[in-house]
Order: sequence, then C-alpha cells, then structure tokens
Amino acid sequence: MNLAIALTAARYGAAIANYTEVVHLLKRADPQTGKERVCRVHCRDVITGQEFDVRAKCVINATGPFTNALWKMDDQKNPDICQPGAGVHIVIPGYYRASNGPCRLAGLSKATEALLNE
Repeated sequence: MNLAIALTAARYGAAIANYTEVVHLLKRADPQTGKERVCRVHCRDVITGQEFDVRAKCVINATGPFTNALWKMDDQKNPDICQPGAGVHIVIPGYYRASNGPCRLAGLSKATEALLNE
C-alpha cells in the first residue's frame, strides 16, 4: 500500500524518496498567528549520505512507530503520544467468516486477540 501511495503522489507531481530519514525540522512563524510551524524538513539519504531539504505547505507526521521521535524533534518537552506494540497481521479468506459482520479471532491470551471488519 505504501508503494501505491508513493507512486500516486509521484504521478501527481510529488517528489518521492525512499531510505530517507528526517535529521531535523525547519520552522517559520505563521504570518496570521505568529506561532512557529514546520515548513520544511532536513533529510538524509541513508544509502548515499546525501542531505537535502524538503519544503511543504503542510507537514503531516505519519511516521508510525517513529511518531514520538519526530514529535520530540518539534519540541523536546512534548510527551510521548504513541506506544508502539509488536504484532502480526494475518490475512484470511472470506469463507472463514460466518457472516458479513465483524469477526473476532481469539488467541491464547488477551494480547493475541484481533477484531476483523471489512
């Protein structure tokens, strides 16, 4: 799915990069509110080591398990907002479902339960 999103973005004119990490955030004051907002990120290609800036009208933190690290780059005083967990995703054929509603898979403990819904 991530590849499909990246390719769609490229099709509509976005520059895309893989194997890239954010080194730090670049901010500027919002002219209307005076509050600092992230306007660019300074990145590093982890394969070549090349560094570059990426600018945007809007920056969205969609970093999954790295959410807290990027959140703290914005302000070290920010508390953790994401508690990552380990897990496995299993895809099962639809004929294992008794109905069209949600399907609950119960495991050996509460930590291994899942609720499936199409």
